[in-house]
Amino acid sequence: MYTYDSHIKPFSKQFKRIRVSKQKISKIEDLVQRIVEEKQKESHHQIDYKSTYKRFYTGLLGEAALEEYLGVEGIIDWSVGASAAYHQPDLKSIGLKVGVKTVEYGLFPVVFKKSYSPQIINISWKKEYVYICGLATPEILQQYQSIDLIKDTRLRARGTKTGFYGFEYLKSFDSIEDLKHLIEKKQ
Repeated sequence: MYTYDSHIKPFSKQFKRIRVSKQKISKIEDLVQRIVEEKQKESHHQIDYKSTYKRFYTGLLGEAALEEYLGVEGIIDWSVGASAAYHQPDLKSIGLKVGVKTVEYGLFPVVFKKSYSPQIINISWKKEYVYICGLATPEILQQYQSIDLIKDTRLRARGTKTGFYGFEYLKSFDSIEDLKHLIEKKQ
């Protein structure tokens, strides 16, 4: 049985807490509103407006926290368009083939069953804080996953995603250089 208390909390001392500014949150809220309006044109996004808004807000909040933590701009893509055009690693814009998975406190991150790039795992808390938990390699993502952690029955039925629980195997980093080093070690 995978629980938050047994699989995430014991490793939380190594997480880095970042507070995203109210100014950036306001920009994110505006962007998410535009994204949701665009996504309503796509059949697999027409089901639940609230969950689409929440999912994109949480993801962008995690990217904003990484920009703050790493001292860079350009992780957040402020453009809006069809989903197919955005299916690439989140940090590609800063030269890293790394994705970012941010989940609300109390939930497990949703990842692809088959991962091709490392992922930075984050936890959002109280709408303005993000805990940067660490970097997971594709091997770790695939080894420590369970479909039982997917709450949404529609997502579970699609069969492409699963829940990640291997927080004890995440690698911490303090800078872009640290992150690059971790990625290069695995290649």
